Amino acid sequence: MLPGAWLRWVGLLLLARPAWPCPAGCDCFIQEVFCSDEGLAAIPPDIPPHATDIIFVETSLTTVGARAFSGSPNLTKVVFLNTQLHYFGPDAFGGLPRLEDLEITGSAFSNLSTDTLSNLTSLGKLTLNFNMLEALPEGLFHQMDALESLQLQGNRLQSLPGRLFRPLGGLKTLNLAQNLLAQLPEELFDPLSSLQTLRLSNNVLSSLPQGVFSKLGSLQELFLDSNLISELPPGVFSGLFQLEKLWLQRNAIRHLPLSVFSSLGNLTFLNLQGNVLRGLPAGLFAPTPGLVGLSLSYNQLVAVSEGAFANLSSLSSLTLSHNTLTHLPAGVFRDLEGLVKLYLGSNNLTALHPALFQNLSKLELLSLSRNLLTTLPEGIFDTNYNLFNLALHGNPWQCDCHLAYLFSWLSQYSDRLFNIHTYCAGPAYLKGQLLPALQEEQLVCPVTRDRLGFQAPGLEDREPGGSWDLAAHERAVWSRCTYSNPEGTVVLACDEARCRWLNVQLSPRPGSGPPGLTYNASQHWDLKSSCGSVRVTVAIEARPEGH
Repeated sequence: MLPGAWLRWVGLLLLARPAWPCPAGCDCFIQEVFCSDEGLAAIPPDIPPHATDIIFVETSLTTVGARAFSGSPNLTKVVFLNTQLHYFGPDAFGGLPRLEDLEITGSAFSNLSTDTLSNLTSLGKLTLNFNMLEALPEGLFHQMDALESLQLQGNRLQSLPGRLFRPLGGLKTLNLAQNLLAQLPEELFDPLSSLQTLRLSNNVLSSLPQGVFSKLGSLQELFLDSNLISELPPGVFSGLFQLEKLWLQRNAIRHLPLSVFSSLGNLTFLNLQGNVLRGLPAGLFAPTPGLVGLSLSYNQLVAVSEGAFANLSSLSSLTLSHNTLTHLPAGVFRDLEGLVKLYLGSNNLTALHPALFQNLSKLELLSLSRNLLTTLPEGIFDTNYNLFNLALHGNPWQCDCHLAYLFSWLSQYSDRLFNIHTYCAGPAYLKGQLLPALQEEQLVCPVTRDRLGFQAPGLEDREPGGSWDLAAHERAVWSRCTYSNPEGTVVLACDEARCRWLNVQLSPRPGSGPPGLTYNASQHWDLKSSCGSVRVTVAIEARPEGH
């Protein structure tokens, strides 16, 4: 090290080293005192006079007496973490006119008297998390006009006085999560006109008074998740004109009144996951045109009305997974022009309308996993130009001629797709095989009848009363003839030039399974299609290994 640099380094050390004694069991820095000695059982009287922060971590402190810090008037931050505090004297933090941040977390005290926190006129942040508080006296926050953040998470509060927060007109953040609150006085939050974030998660609230949030005109975030709420009054959110995020997941909500979100014109995120909703009325979300994220997973939705998502052109993510949906109306997603992620997995969908995703040109992720889909209609992804993450696993895909469109689409965009695990559930000779790994010739439909008792593949799918151009159908869909026996165990695919693919399903032993071909046997079949008939003879001989 160069001499000049070494001298500067020594000089910095001398500046950082305190020029006054440090309390026993503590470490002192320029303005911070850090006390972590388990043997420390009392507030040290010799706190350096110009210290601004003092932090006690896992000490043996049990008591903070009256005006315990009065000899350190310059303190702006006092923190107790995981101590054994269970008693506070009157005016315990008196004599600290500059105190801005007081935190007592992880202690054993269960109550506070009205005068414990008196005269803290400069306090901006008060944290009393994960203690054992069972009740709060009505006058506890008297003279705390400057308080902006109040954290009361993880206590044992069962009820709150209706006038508890009356002095806190400047409060911006209130955290009451993880308590035992069963009900809220209707006027409890009325004084909190500046409140921006309110957390009531993980309590035991079963209902909400109609006007409990009506005076919170500045509220931006409201957490009501993980409670026991079964009903929402129609006007419970009226007056929340600035609300942007609303968490209602993991409750017991059975239905949503049509007007429940009518005042939430600025809402961008709504989570209703894990309730017991069975339906969504048309127009429910129309008053929230700025909604970007909407989660409805883990409900009991059987159906979704055509206009349920009307007016949501800004919606980017929609989650409908883990419901019991069996059908989706053709235009249910028509207005979701900005949708990027759509989750429909773990439902009971058996078929999808060809136009279901027609307007979703920005769609990048689509989950259809774990449904009851056997095929997809032709053209269903033709307008989804940005789709590159498609989840199809867990469906009973029938890898026959009806899946030709999906096979072609996957092949065309294989270079940009990922998360594609599409395995065949049938026919039996393709079961367990990966669809993109097949040859197109393998996607054939056995013919069971034509004009003399056999019918071309796909004929059963025409509209009732509709016309049918068999020749055009053959050219457009197959451009080949597919011959089959009635049981579908022998299939032969031919084009105009030659026959290119033959599948014979083997029976493991005589008399078992469908009538295919057994080992050490020769057999012929008369196969038919709409193109005519052909006779196929196949011989198979099983030889010992090495011959």
